Amino acid sequence: MAEEKIMNRWIVVVGAVLIQLALGTIYCWGNMTKYITPYLNQYASSPLESTQTLWIFAIGLLAFAITMIFSGQLQHKIGPMPVGIIGGVLVATGVLLSYWMTSLLGMILTYGLLFGIGIGFAYVTPIACAAKWFPDKKGLINGIAVAGFGAGAFIFNIIATAYVNPQKLADPSDPTILARVPGLFILLAIIYFVMILGGSLTLRNPPEGYIPKGWTPPEQKESKTVSIGVEIPREQAIKLPQFWILWGMFVLTAAAGLFTIGYYSTFGKNAAWGTDVFLSSVGSWAALFNGLGRIVWGKLADVIGYKKVHLITFGIQSALMLTFALSINSQVMFFIWVCLIYFCFGGNFSLYPTGTADLFGSKNLGPNYGIIFTAYGIAGVTGALLAKPLGNSLGAWGLFVTMGILGILALVLNLILKPVKLDSSKTA
Repeated sequence: MAEEKIMNRWIVVVGAVLIQLALGTIYCWGNMTKYITPYLNQYASSPLESTQTLWIFAIGLLAFAITMIFSGQLQHKIGPMPVGIIGGVLVATGVLLSYWMTSLLGMILTYGLLFGIGIGFAYVTPIACAAKWFPDKKGLINGIAVAGFGAGAFIFNIIATAYVNPQKLADPSDPTILARVPGLFILLAIIYFVMILGGSLTLRNPPEGYIPKGWTPPEQKESKTVSIGVEIPREQAIKLPQFWILWGMFVLTAAAGLFTIGYYSTFGKNAAWGTDVFLSSVGSWAALFNGLGRIVWGKLADVIGYKKVHLITFGIQSALMLTFALSINSQVMFFIWVCLIYFCFGGNFSLYPTGTADLFGSKNLGPNYGIIFTAYGIAGVTGALLAKPLGNSLGAWGLFVTMGILGILALVLNLILKPVKLDSSKTA
């Protein structure tokens, strides 16, 4: 091992961020829906509402999450590079085919289903690969590796709006804007493919038994609490209550964050200050806070533990959701609240893989996190199903209060979650 030439492990992090910047554009939906919904309405027999086109986003999330079940196991077997390349091809194909789609169903199949499947293949590979290179900095590296997923929307919201609305027209349904929507899909498909392919080519697992220089792995003892150091494979992990408590927490916290991502623009348009340019700017800055939250909360988890950080993020996000409806009266409050919700929400994507690795081991992180991540898809589809009926019955205030309550329930589950107690001789 000492004489073997080992690549600089930070190259993997660079590749991971490059991939995630492209994949994170699924979070551009809050901005893209302003263009896609009126674009499809040009061809629809009856007008489509944003709660209907939200299914494009929801199906993409579900496809993303379900694909992770298989891609996590696949990269465990054949390595991260080929799985990442497959994801890049599927992402680019889905976005490119959207150029020809003029119906809701067609857009669901391309910009929703196929795009989501591609993300599901490419997303887990850099996370699992980086975790193997950085067992000494799991929280920080998980945060950096997925920061691009949050920050990607910051960049591409600006790119999308600049391309389709270069004249900064106030009405996003202006025919001049809608005429440029198909071309946007071609531009994005090319950019995404180049970024994901380039990032995937950097992904290589470390040699077997790799240990970072200067780091001493924690000791393993028989019948001790297995939170660090013992590897628990997927078939054993899914039988443990801790696995499903963690999964349930993810459903609840993801639902609140995804609801805000999919609905903030629609909510803000009801205010006098809710112009297209302002709401696009909010989406871009919020995406940046999303990416920043992944790094900050991930690093803090290395210091005080992911469970304590969960308590902080769940508490802040719940308070913000409970008071969000008040922001309709203030442009500044709206901007701050959306950005802070994104900041807390971003922590999910560094804290849950860190928690999965701490509870069940880094070696099996890909397969185990692939199952945990299905919570994200469940949250997305549930939000799409309930957005319209809840909105009609509860109004905007009731919707956001409901999301705040979900965060409180997640906080309770976090208090219930205990470290795994298992005989290490029975793990692998």
